[in-house]
Amino acid sequence: MSQYYFLVASLPLLSYEQRDATEPQEFLALLAEHLSASDLALVRNATIDPPEGTCASASPVIRAWTGFERGLRNGLVRLRAARLSTEPGHYLRPDENGDYGDTSAEIGEAAREAMAHDSPLSAEDTLNRARWLFLDQLQVGHYFDLEHIAVYYLRLQIHARRRRFDHDQGQARFARISDQIMNDYYQEHSE
Repeated sequence: MSQYYFLVASLPLLSYEQRDATEPQEFLALLAEHLSASDLALVRNATIDPPEGTCASASPVIRAWTGFERGLRNGLVRLRAARLSTEPGHYLRPDENGDYGDTSAEIGEAAREAMAHDSPLSAEDTLNRARWLFLDQLQVGHYFDLEHIAVYYLRLQIHARRRRFDHDQGQARFARISDQIMNDYYQEHSE
């Protein structure tokens, strides 16, 4: 596997709490200057929203990530279904081999902790922290290789996702939706 000593050494450190990380698309543009086409394609396949089906990536890190994310999402499906007293089967997303992703106790605990929050934003933060910790595990032993770059790209995507959650915008949108519902209700019942 290729080693990218200079590129990785030039990347700024990322922490979960920071808000000023590079946008993922800017990072891909930088990678296009330094990586071969096949290595760049591999990194592009590292996504926080993996596609359904089998992960055909040559990267063990990306395959592990896809299994973790599928397992986390399916864990949430199971908990929501139990809460609603319904069968989860229709909503579970297996890969082509019928695998439902990582079903470790760690994933189950992250899903349960997220479901315990009253606030969707707090639940999302819990899930993102679990994702970040899993990426810490994936990065062990990968210091200057393509796997390290793929994990870095996944972290940038988590940062970008977190930036999209703005409390003030969320409150304003909630107020608009609530007002619209109330207006519709009163119009329906005033006739």
